[in-house]
Amino acid sequence: MDKIYSSLEKLANTNVLGYKNSTYENEFLSLETRSFNFSDEVLTLFEKIYSSHEIDKALMDLKSGEILNESENKSVSHLLLRNKPSSFLQKDLTRVKLLKDKLIKNDIKNIIILGTGGSYEGPKLLLESLKSSSTENFNFIFITGSDEAEFLEKTKNLLPHETVFFISSKSLTTIETLESTKLAQNWLESELQKDSKNNFFVITANEKKAKESFLEENSYFFENSIGGRYSIWSIVSLPAILHFEEEFSEFQKGGSLVDNLIHEDEEFKTIVKKISFLDLWNNNLLDFKNRIILTYSWPSRSLPNYFQQLEMESLGKSPALNSPFKNTCQSIFGGYGPKAQHSYFQQIHQGTSKYCIDLISNKEDRLKNNLVSKQLKAQKMLFEKSPDEFKNTSKTVNANALYNHFELSKLNGFNLGFLIAFWEYRTFISAKLLNINPFDQFGVEAGKKLTEEL
Repeated sequence: MDKIYSSLEKLANTNVLGYKNSTYENEFLSLETRSFNFSDEVLTLFEKIYSSHEIDKALMDLKSGEILNESENKSVSHLLLRNKPSSFLQKDLTRVKLLKDKLIKNDIKNIIILGTGGSYEGPKLLLESLKSSSTENFNFIFITGSDEAEFLEKTKNLLPHETVFFISSKSLTTIETLESTKLAQNWLESELQKDSKNNFFVITANEKKAKESFLEENSYFFENSIGGRYSIWSIVSLPAILHFEEEFSEFQKGGSLVDNLIHEDEEFKTIVKKISFLDLWNNNLLDFKNRIILTYSWPSRSLPNYFQQLEMESLGKSPALNSPFKNTCQSIFGGYGPKAQHSYFQQIHQGTSKYCIDLISNKEDRLKNNLVSKQLKAQKMLFEKSPDEFKNTSKTVNANALYNHFELSKLNGFNLGFLIAFWEYRTFISAKLLNINPFDQFGVEAGKKLTEEL
C-alpha cells in the first residue's frame, strides 16, 4: 500500500496531464468534473486501493442492512427504508393521512418541529425543495432549541390553539430538544389552561421513553439502526410526508434507483467511485483541504448544510493507522450560490487558499437562462480562465479551482432522492478508502455529555 501511495505522490507532483474536464449524464443527473493530474494511471492506482479494501463487499453489506457500525455493534438500515417492499410508508401512510385530516379539522395551522441535526436538516430540506408540489395546509417552523430566544422569536405571532409540536429526537435525550419541549409545554398550557399532551407528537427510536411522556396515538417510531444524518428516508420526515405524500414516495424511489445502479450499472458505479477518489486525491495529494458546496436554486438552498452534515459527521474522524491517507474529511462549507459572489468567490479568485467546489443546479433554470443560471455560468468560466483584459494586472483571476457540477434534469422528489443517495455513496466509499467508520460520531456525543454535566 505504501508503494501505491508513493506512486500517487509522484504523479501528483508531475504535471503530466494538467487540468481536465470530464462529463457523465443520465436522464436524472448530469455531472461535469474538473480535475488536476487525475490521469488513467492515477485512476488505476485508486482502483487497486479500492479492491484491497473489499469495498464491493461492503456495498453489498450496506444494501442488505448488515452490521457496518462496528464501534457500536449496530446494523445500518436506512437503505432498507427505500427498498423494502414492506417499507414504513406502507405501514404509516394511512396514519399520516388520518393525522393530516385531524389537524385540518381541528384548525391547526402551525406545525413546529423541535429537533437538531438530521431531525432538523432532513425535513427542512424536503419542505423547502419540494414545497411547490403541494397545496399549503400548514405553516412549518423549525426550532433547534439551544437558545430560548429562538423559541420566543418563532412563536411570538402564533396562537397556541392553532399550533402543534413535533418532537423529533432519535434518543429523546438530546438536551436542547428536551429544553424546547418544556418551553413548548409552558407556552401552550399557560394559554390553553389545560393539559397539552394532545398538541404533542413524537418521532423517535426510544419507544420506552416516548410511552412515558407522550400519547401512544401521537407517537411514531423508527429503528435505532438508522443514523440521524440518514434519517431523511424515515418517519423523521413526517412533516414533509404530511405536506406531499406522493412526492415523498418519489423521493424514496430516486434513492432506491441509486441503490440498484451502484450494483448493476458499471458506468454509474465508476463515476461515484471517481468522485470519492477525487475527494481523497485533492485533499491528500494536491493539498486542497477546503471544499465549498454551492446551490444555484433557491428551493434547494439547504442542500449545502445537509451535505456538510452528512460528510463532516461521517468522515470527520482520525485517520486509520493502516490507511495510506492521513487527511480524512475536507473542511466543507457553502450556501446559496449568488450570495457567495461577495465572499467565497473573492477568496477563490484572488486569495491564497486552494478550494474544491461542488456546484448544484437544475436544467430548468439553465434553459430559462435566468439570472441565477448566468451567475453560475460566469463563475465556471472564471474557474477555468482569467479574462484576457485582466492578464498581467492586479485584477488577474486565479483560474485554478477544481469543481464538480451536479445538474438535476429537474428539481423534483425523485431527482432529489437520486442526488442525496449519490452523495451518501460518495461518502461511504470515501470512508472505506480511509478505513474509518462513517456511522458513529463520538465527537458529537462528547459535546452532548459535557453540556449535560455543566
